Amino acid sequence: MLKKLGQCIGRQRNWIYAVFACFALMISLNTDLSEISAEAAAGGFWNLLAGNIKKLEYLLPVFTYRDALLAFFIFFFFQKAGEEWDTQISRWAYRIPAALTAFFLVFGYSFRYTNSWDLIFMDTFHLLVSALMMAGYYFLFSRIYSQFLYRICRMASERGVNARPWKATEWIFEKHAFWGPFLVILLFWAPYILAKFPGAAMPETLAEMRQFYWNDINNYYPPFHTVVMSLIMQLGNLIHSYTFGFFLNLVLQLALLLSAFSYGFVLMKRWKTPYMIRYVSLAIICIVQFFPMESTIVEKDVPYTACVIFLVLLLYELVRTLRADEVYSWKKMVGMVLVCMGVACNRNEGFYLILVSGIAVAVYVFRLLWNGHRMNCIRIMTAVLLPLLLFAGYQKVLLPACGVTDNGPKEALSIPFQQTARYVRDYGDEVTEEEAEIIGQVLDYENLAELYDPITSDPVKYTYHAETTGDLLDYFGVWFRQLLKHPGSAVEATMNNVYGWFYQEGYAHNYLMTPTIDGQEIRWEIVQPEKLAGVRQVMERVAKLLSRVPVVNWFENAGFVSWMTILAAAVWIGSGRKKYLLSALPLLVALLVCVASPTFNYQVRYIMPVMFCVPYLLPMVLQSLTEKRERERLTQLPFTNWRPSWSIS
Repeated sequence: MLKKLGQCIGRQRNWIYAVFACFALMISLNTDLSEISAEAAAGGFWNLLAGNIKKLEYLLPVFTYRDALLAFFIFFFFQKAGEEWDTQISRWAYRIPAALTAFFLVFGYSFRYTNSWDLIFMDTFHLLVSALMMAGYYFLFSRIYSQFLYRICRMASERGVNARPWKATEWIFEKHAFWGPFLVILLFWAPYILAKFPGAAMPETLAEMRQFYWNDINNYYPPFHTVVMSLIMQLGNLIHSYTFGFFLNLVLQLALLLSAFSYGFVLMKRWKTPYMIRYVSLAIICIVQFFPMESTIVEKDVPYTACVIFLVLLLYELVRTLRADEVYSWKKMVGMVLVCMGVACNRNEGFYLILVSGIAVAVYVFRLLWNGHRMNCIRIMTAVLLPLLLFAGYQKVLLPACGVTDNGPKEALSIPFQQTARYVRDYGDEVTEEEAEIIGQVLDYENLAELYDPITSDPVKYTYHAETTGDLLDYFGVWFRQLLKHPGSAVEATMNNVYGWFYQEGYAHNYLMTPTIDGQEIRWEIVQPEKLAGVRQVMERVAKLLSRVPVVNWFENAGFVSWMTILAAAVWIGSGRKKYLLSALPLLVALLVCVASPTFNYQVRYIMPVMFCVPYLLPMVLQSLTEKRERERLTQLPFTNWRPSWSIS
């Protein structure tokens, strides 16, 4: 009986999956679960039943043609998109990312509307609805990811896909693999550059200039970027004006960023990436408005992002081409050191990217080469570990010697500060006088509950005033005791502050068009031509229009790019190509940096390195799977003693 029931369910499971997926999407699109309050059960069975039926009214949407079409397409998708799979990759490579996506969407929905997880844990009814929604999202994204990966595996098994390209394709991607994409990107970005001439600025940009002007530099902003940008401003003024200096900053940062993008297409040429995928990658960079809009702002995030792109690509090539019999050249060593220093010096959090990546690569290379090819091992380890020592000397010796002051640890403490503020807001009556006094030595305890903003730690963080290390240690003692007492409050505080990095609401809303900002005046005059005012207005509207175009706007969504990065990492693990995770470590650490950042609200630039690397994730994954296919094919040849020289396992 049970066997027949299982067979029946197996035959109809596509319909079941479609029903769950429809339920999840309909609730998300049509229902505000925050309007459903918890019903009291004290009135007896009938009152309880009536209350739950009332709740169901909120779940069942009024019929619309949009809902009907959506349901039709979902059922059609599940019936036509089967569960074909390639044994080259474990099924967990899409199941785990699908489960994470479902988790992000359900919990993100709750935090989006209530700044808490009440829409999940409010009562049994909400918990049941959330479980059904999570199941529906899991079935939907499990099928989407499996279909996507299955087609990638099919592409990896095909050869000769790049035969006989068009003349334009050959010119861009083969004959001029660097300058071709460089010029195409520049052509598409030219209207944004013209509209913003001499460039746009953020408050942080102008704050860096003020620090340099008043000779009061601290490490709140990266001192290297502050000094270099300001010196270029002065050079421009010597040549013509501060306006020219500002434009020169823009030109140099764009040259660095476009060089990083173009280097990726040089590697695609080596990997023999299908032209269709190269065009898709190029189109993302050219058309998605966030790429040119953010890149034409003179800010530290642009050179930082360019260096992260270089780092990811260099690490991938290092792992891909690592040979026991080939010495790691001095040219490659110098390039790796310069890129790592660029990552660390252009943004304070960049050090964590090169720290984790450098140690992981060093361990990997040591295990492979130390016994048989020690000199090559030392060269590679030097290239990835030397930047750590250089940056430590820069941070601990050079900056203090130059009079650069330390801004303190508050930038790294957003998570515990938010947890403390939420605890005081929700459980203030449980805080003892001693605990209040200790917290008051570090933060503004008296106003902490009012200052607390669930989606940004800045209001709380800016009240930091600890005078000694002992004050901070005492605070952490109180924080830890409160964490043990109400762990749910701490988890909620952190999730509330970071959910946007993994949820569908994490879109870019930055449309800065000018180098001047009210309340952020600087002594250096930067003039934007009035003749270009009409162009600025038009390009701002174009950018806002593109941000509403489906599919195009996916690539400026923080949640989407986070999912794609996690999916790429899962594919490398599931396909047995774990060594390529080394190239993804900077991106995964960058995601963790976002989690520890003050806010996601309108600050998508924090995730710029991940977002700007997304066009290269598919080519990298495809190349790694193609390499695996080729290796398996070669091992099946009659001369079984032969081993590919390009691979080390």
